[in-house]
Amino acid sequence: MKFFCLLILCYLLMIVQISIVPGEIVAGSRPNLILLILCFALFWHRDAKVFLWAIIVGLICETFDSAIPGTGILLLTCLIWMAYRFQTHFQIRSLFNRFILMAVMAFLFGILFQMLNQWDAKTLSDLNSLAQQSAGNALYTAVVGVGLLTAFNIIWRLIPVNVKQNLRNKTVYESRFTH
Repeated sequence: MKFFCLLILCYLLMIVQISIVPGEIVAGSRPNLILLILCFALFWHRDAKVFLWAIIVGLICETFDSAIPGTGILLLTCLIWMAYRFQTHFQIRSLFNRFILMAVMAFLFGILFQMLNQWDAKTLSDLNSLAQQSAGNALYTAVVGVGLLTAFNIIWRLIPVNVKQNLRNKTVYESRFTH
């Protein structure tokens, strides 16, 4: 059920990223909503499915940014591996820690993705402005991510039906000889 919800959310956030976000630039920065999908997958799945989401999000980023093929997938797979190891080791559950993790992932992805795809055109002065823009994008992404996480927690608590229940048949075989 979580995979399906993330897939629907991915479609919705991709539509918002393409249509609404380009007009909503604050101080020269804009959120990366597609990267939030990967962060939500990391927070909600807590298993190896996040690597599948890294591949999906990497393909989406490469497609819409007309990047060198493979750079988004490689970069996001490496970043999500580090974030996955960090999260499983420290058991990140608080909203503040998730904010920091989203901001760091967005900053690293923003700066490294631009450097990988435009390496020959960068000079030292451009790296300074790239770092400032990536930091603004990362903070904007983390603020939007925390807002969405808070909204999802409120919505899940207000829904009267238990969506997380297992819909499979509960009938199982029980051996008479194991008792």
